[in-house]
Amino acid sequence: MSETLTRALRRIGSFTWQGGGVDAWLHGILRNVVLEAHRAEHRVVSRDAGDEVAADGGPEEAVLRREQAVLVRTALATLPATDQQVLDLRFVSCLSADEVGAVLRKGPGAVRMAQSRALGRLRRALEDVSLDG
Repeated sequence: MSETLTRALRRIGSFTWQGGGVDAWLHGILRNVVLEAHRAEHRVVSRDAGDEVAADGGPEEAVLRREQAVLVRTALATLPATDQQVLDLRFVSCLSADEVGAVLRKGPGAVRMAQSRALGRLRRALEDVSLDG
């Protein structure tokens, strides 16, 4: 929260009213802070998780998990930016449909529908990537 408020104070001069108001603007800044922290943490955790898998499941399982992660990242990269954003906010940032709606200026029902469609496209993209590989 402190990082969010610090960034908001630094950028208050660039704030322009866009219908969502100050709440949506602050939520966007908070989203960026959370994503940056999650990415930094994920880089550390993924290295540790690989070591843990190697110790518990052996090197074969570690290789399979890494290959699966590459497939998911590859499939995700083929999706439209809006799908990537919805999935990122819901599953990486762990925001509720209401919170995502505030960021994207959509209703929670529209967010859930966009999420469902994005997951369907991701499923198909995973199938395509798996067949190509």
